[in-house]
Amino acid sequence: EKRSTRPRDAMSDVRVSGLTIYPVKSCAGIDVDAVTVTETGFMYDRAWMLVESRKPKARSEEEARVPSESAETDGGTPPAPPPPPKKRRAKPRASVFMTQRTEPKLALVRVKLPSEVLSPSWDGILPPDAAMTITAPGMPSALEVPLAPASPLPRCKVGVWEWEGLAGDEGSEASEWFTRYLGKTKSVIRLVRWLGDGALPPAVAAPARRTASIRDLAILEIKARTRRGTG
Repeated sequence: EKRSTRPRDAMSDVRVSGLTIYPVKSCAGIDVDAVTVTETGFMYDRAWMLVESRKPKARSEEEARVPSESAETDGGTPPAPPPPPKKRRAKPRASVFMTQRTEPKLALVRVKLPSEVLSPSWDGILPPDAAMTITAPGMPSALEVPLAPASPLPRCKVGVWEWEGLAGDEGSEASEWFTRYLGKTKSVIRLVRWLGDGALPPAVAAPARRTASIRDLAILEIKARTRRGTG
């Protein structure tokens, strides 16, 4: 009996046993039956992340002390006032991303998205109150993050390993929620959203980046579905 010498396709034995997306980087994932693949990976996967920035250091009494104008030298002549310090424009530092390596409590943070937006056959129209719901042990209430914010999100500089860029800041409520959960006193935790292409559908991405009408969002969704071959 002759055996085939044809090389075996290594992918022929691959079977997908499960699919999980992680909307907030380093928090618990969501098991799904199907996913939409974008140019940056699975839809909604790591579209949000947590970053940490140090609180500004308070000036000490020594730094704040001003020399007395009545002070005199040995000759009785008041000393000349010191020259004003040169103002330097501080370069904004990127807030650093957080992971379970340093914050294992993030593994207990549960994230939930509306079931309709996870379906590849979703029509792209968001319900008015569509939100990402976040819960964690010991927190008195859930955090609701609107998928389509009422206005564009403020930009902030963030860093992931060697990459630095701009992300959308989800606001003070989300910041206070995570800062409290992680018990931070010397730093501030912020929840930020990816503002680039991919990762989020137009109905979720466009309002965070800029003001968009319902018609604009519909056009963006049609174009996205056409590129994916699902429209």
